[in-house]
Amino acid sequence: MKTFIKLCGLLHVKHIILHLIYYYNHKCQNNYETRIGVALTSYTAQNDQPSSISFQISSHGVTDTGHVRTKNEDSILVHEDENVWIVADGMGGHHAGDFASQTITNNLSLFKQHASLDDSILLLEENLLNSNSIIRKKSFKLGRNATIGSTVVCVYAWKKFLFTFWAGDSRLYRYRDSIFERLTEDHSYVEELVRMGKIEAKDAEDHPAANVLLKAVGIDDVLRMDFDYFEMREGDVYIICSDGLYKDLDEDRLVPIIESHRENMTALSENLLASSLDAGGTDNMSIITMKVGLKEADV
Repeated sequence: MKTFIKLCGLLHVKHIILHLIYYYNHKCQNNYETRIGVALTSYTAQNDQPSSISFQISSHGVTDTGHVRTKNEDSILVHEDENVWIVADGMGGHHAGDFASQTITNNLSLFKQHASLDDSILLLEENLLNSNSIIRKKSFKLGRNATIGSTVVCVYAWKKFLFTFWAGDSRLYRYRDSIFERLTEDHSYVEELVRMGKIEAKDAEDHPAANVLLKAVGIDDVLRMDFDYFEMREGDVYIICSDGLYKDLDEDRLVPIIESHRENMTALSENLLASSLDAGGTDNMSIITMKVGLKEADV
């Protein structure tokens, strides 16, 4: 079960935790709007000329309780009509982790993209902020010791670019030209230990604090997320997933599955799920697979 940094009782790393709390509560939040502004400005500068070619995305999503948990606290949204895809991994156990993740996907299922990219991005952000507020209110109703929340990866496709908001340790991957890479950075305690050279990446999943998160929707009155965008290419395969996929199935074991099913997103997502279940299925798992293809622009 996941927990949050404020619940962590690892006294021997207290000075590191205090440093991380300061970093995420101040520096990251101060730079958040700047990052969005820079990204949109960069996008606009690169795309001020109309193109006769645009992309379309075929996708499929699956979610499963796994072999150990009795309840699925994950939630997914595949909203191709509005070019939005979401994976949310709820936390809070009996306190309603499923409520947290479903709040996010339910809110974003109402999203309608605008003609303006800026307006669409702003609306997505407002939906996530509203989800944060709803989850916070639920937490207050449950009492002072109740802390619920959810990770999120929210992906939005616009013309030839893919934009993403994320918080927590759910991930966005890309497979392109036989290269498989992670596009998001986990907001977790062990990820920070890896960055600081305290532990090696291969030891992160087995670390005692592997489930401690630094960011999530609903754990604070001020929502802190990361934001980025990537240029799509024909043939790209993108995978959004909760940690239930990669904690039992190492990343190097994902590649052969992708290569075998990269033309069929339904087969890919279902085979990734089956392989993760066969590898242990120790957590809820959610997977959305996306394939980029060319589409003639409307005349």
